[in-house]
Amino acid sequence: MLVGKLSTGVRERLVVEVLDKFKGTKSIDCRVYKILTDGELVATPDGVTISPDQVQNLVGLLNEAAKKAQAIQK
Repeated sequence: MLVGKLSTGVRERLVVEVLDKFKGTKSIDCRVYKILTDGELVATPDGVTISPDQVQNLVGLLNEAAKKAQAIQK
């Protein structure tokens, strides 16, 4: 199930999806997709798949990275 897309460049999107893996086991996939000349999105091997219980840890790490990046810019 598609959750959303984030533009990461002129020819790239980060796509977030909920995947129904084996026997109802859910996972969250964040994958880089390339945009072909005809507009079609094609998945690349670049990305990560995590379990739903890891999402809050990832969000925390991303928030910490954002704080550090902002501190460097000042």
